[in-house]
Amino acid sequence: MESTTFLALSKQVAIEMRLANLANNLANSSTPGFKRTEMSFESFLRRQDATAPILYPVERPARTDLTSGPLVTTGNQLDLAVTRNDRAFFLVQRGDERLVTRAGAMQIDAERRIVTASGDPILGADEAPIVLPGRSADVNVTEGGAIYEGAELVGQLAVVEVVAGATLDPQGGNLLKASRTEPAEQFTVKQGVIEQSNVQAVIELTRLIQLSRDFEALQQVSSSEHARLVDVIDRIPAV
Repeated sequence: MESTTFLALSKQVAIEMRLANLANNLANSSTPGFKRTEMSFESFLRRQDATAPILYPVERPARTDLTSGPLVTTGNQLDLAVTRNDRAFFLVQRGDERLVTRAGAMQIDAERRIVTASGDPILGADEAPIVLPGRSADVNVTEGGAIYEGAELVGQLAVVEVVAGATLDPQGGNLLKASRTEPAEQFTVKQGVIEQSNVQAVIELTRLIQLSRDFEALQQVSSSEHARLVDVIDRIPAV
């Protein structure tokens, strides 16, 4: 295959992947606690000969933007947000896995456990689900994550920090799997508050428009290259 055609094709594949990523970000622009992701690529150098370097884009793992989203006050007792630390997350149990989330719209299930919106238990500092006894309708959460039912201390939220350089893989339900975490030291838990998505729809739409223009430009390059090759083939018999 001609190098020009291959370069255009590889770039179009990269654009398609970026478009899918942007579409996912936009679809979650109103999902509480959602963290936008960004595709990244690096250049791979391949030489046809000693004087003709050719650069091909190579996909790298998607990067999760940990910037905090805006806070919205709801007044609900079980709406919680982690602040003062962009790398701090609530710890969640799904099956045998320990996952993390910033989605703080919590509720109480039939077993009186504090769970996420999708029903996964929120873990305490002892990495066990937090269970409310039900002796009081008043639930208060301190800035340090201590949970009181009335005047009774009933649990302590596990807040972990994703270590710099660790990977974060989306697991569905606004949960992430972190390759490495440690107990968070600097954070504040706010009660009656929800952290919104950190996706800025206007910026994502601007990127979407630019990618569409890049794709159209590559189509023109491909069409021009195809026309050139057809012309060369037509001329060969006359040589």
